[in-house]
Amino acid sequence: MKTLFTNAVICAPQKLRADCIAVDNGRISEIGVKSKLSSLSRHGYKVINLKGKPILPGFIDCHLHLLSTGYDLLNVNLSGLDSLDKVITKIAKAAKQVRPGQWLIGRGWNKNLWGDAFPDKTILDKVCPNNPVRFDSKDGHSMWVNSYTLQMCEITKSSADPDGGRIGRLADGSPSGMLFENAVYLITRRIPEPPTDYKLKALKKAVTFLNSKGITGVGDCDWDNGRLGLFNTARDRGILNLRVFIMLSPDDIDAVGKLGLKTGFGDDHITIGALKLYMDGSLGSQTAWMYEPYETKPGEYGVSAINEDQLEMYFEKTHLKGISLAIHAIGDRANGELLDFFGKKYAVSKKLGLHHRIEHAQIVRAEDISKFKKFDVAASVQPIHATSDRDMADRYWGKRARWAYPFATMLKRGVKLGFGSDSPIEDPSPLLGIHAAIARRKPGDPRDSWYAKECISLNEAVDAYTTKAAEISSWAGRRGSIAIGADADFVVLSDDLFKIKTEQIPDVKILATVVNGKIVYQDKALKL
Repeated sequence: MKTLFTNAVICAPQKLRADCIAVDNGRISEIGVKSKLSSLSRHGYKVINLKGKPILPGFIDCHLHLLSTGYDLLNVNLSGLDSLDKVITKIAKAAKQVRPGQWLIGRGWNKNLWGDAFPDKTILDKVCPNNPVRFDSKDGHSMWVNSYTLQMCEITKSSADPDGGRIGRLADGSPSGMLFENAVYLITRRIPEPPTDYKLKALKKAVTFLNSKGITGVGDCDWDNGRLGLFNTARDRGILNLRVFIMLSPDDIDAVGKLGLKTGFGDDHITIGALKLYMDGSLGSQTAWMYEPYETKPGEYGVSAINEDQLEMYFEKTHLKGISLAIHAIGDRANGELLDFFGKKYAVSKKLGLHHRIEHAQIVRAEDISKFKKFDVAASVQPIHATSDRDMADRYWGKRARWAYPFATMLKRGVKLGFGSDSPIEDPSPLLGIHAAIARRKPGDPRDSWYAKECISLNEAVDAYTTKAAEISSWAGRRGSIAIGADADFVVLSDDLFKIKTEQIPDVKILATVVNGKIVYQDKALKL
């Protein structure tokens, strides 16, 4: 299909002296002015007038959970509820809709909005005693279940904590109904696999939702079984209207290795990504691994989810297969230990052309930041976490929060920075992420910018959602820019981000999203 997009203000992110983009077979074939390209309409090109609206390269979210985002749109969502009473009311209403014995599943509760105490099984026992119940926390690193679920999964007073995880306990030592980090797998392994049709429904929901936010590419961090086959089916059915850098689980490695699939291999829609591992937990659950204890919890340093011997084992399993590593690290010790590990492997990684990533890098000691560039490790970060977690970081990390989300310092020290959202944990809107990165406060927050020295420029924020995001996702030169030869992925905005005030950015509308030269989302306000 050949298409000529005309009458556009082209930002890439620097404004181009052009107003037309010609697309042939999904790629940008020409960029120029209407007076020179209008003749293409006589050569089989469909003409779409963008009516003087600004366009940017399609946004790439380097780190989200694709199927989980879809499930979140289908299941019980507790996000943003600022009291336990509100949470209980919503769960009780949902419990009335399920049959006895049927799973009740949801996510999004955040105990940090209520106080400091985790909930327990007795609350769920009252509102849903006859069903297995699973509610994941907002950060996805803890799970809240009822007695029915504990009994079904054979978790008792005598059950031992698994490696890298912890079972919450009541005063008498019996399970409280809270499970942390790797302990959640004691539950998830007992939940039946959703049927393929349900997965496709969730995937379609997620893709449509993300397209409406201007997102044309994602780094998918889920570990669901059969994702590669599912995404292929979705692509063939016309559901997968974005690009996917699919991160691998430990269970995927042997199969991918036997097929000779390396990081960066793939087609127009699906790219083999890195092996995704977890170094520690999260700030929200106070399981991020720290050098010093949490401010309000003496003796509590968080959780180390993987040790150096295990890291060595995974590196040995992946590096000769051409597979990079993308490892979740939030606490300063998790990041420090991981950077030192990558330092030990730097010469081998460089020789093999492997480019590793740290996912989140939420708090990093000042002396460790330069190690990202030194050892060629990219930082896949989520600026919206900085504004969402601001108060928690101050509460639990105290003065150490000066080095939380240190984006400006990272850029000054040459770190490759790619942005994302961690959806469904946070809103995936890149516009909210851009605002968070340059303002370091939530929209409407009357407080000053949080550690304003770490604010970055609009150009830098847009670059981290486009060009740099493409680079750390094995898409350099192909995506993340509006250029001849690049994929025709771009977003049409209601306003030019470079002409408005910072506080107006969250109000900018996504008018259309184009993937492969095809309009996959269109706002009613833009009649094309």
